[in-house]
Amino acid sequence: MIGNRVARGVAKVAGVALTAAAALAVGPQAASAQVAAQAPAVACQAVGRVSGSVAEYTLYDNAGYSGACITFYRLGNCTATTGDVNGLYNLAGWGWDNRAGSVHTYSQCDVMVYDARDCPRGGAHSTWVDQSADLRLGGVNWQNRATCVLVS
Repeated sequence: MIGNRVARGVAKVAGVALTAAAALAVGPQAASAQVAAQAPAVACQAVGRVSGSVAEYTLYDNAGYSGACITFYRLGNCTATTGDVNGLYNLAGWGWDNRAGSVHTYSQCDVMVYDARDCPRGGAHSTWVDQSADLRLGGVNWQNRATCVLVS
């Protein structure tokens, strides 16, 4: 009988500790917004990361910013407009053509995805994307379709 009481007491303490840990992991919305504005916390393949560089955008294998990922870096922020080109990436060079399910941008960058490796000269392309947890944008599905990324 005493053994059962002790076991129940331990279970209650463990449940409280687990609940508290879950609350800490979730954190306040302000902390979530701050983390979202920074480079991804998961271990992504890094392209162009050098001292002083900032994250430009991250592609994820799956929708919802999940799965394997690749992050492209640049020196300095992108411009605040989409009237100029800040970068152009043929994703085949990194094994990422026709693979991305979601995209997250950073440092004022926006991206336009193309389904042709010779972008921006040919192929269909998306509108400018700030970030998208699901690359099924509007009526066009861009999941597993992007072969080239234009950055502004």
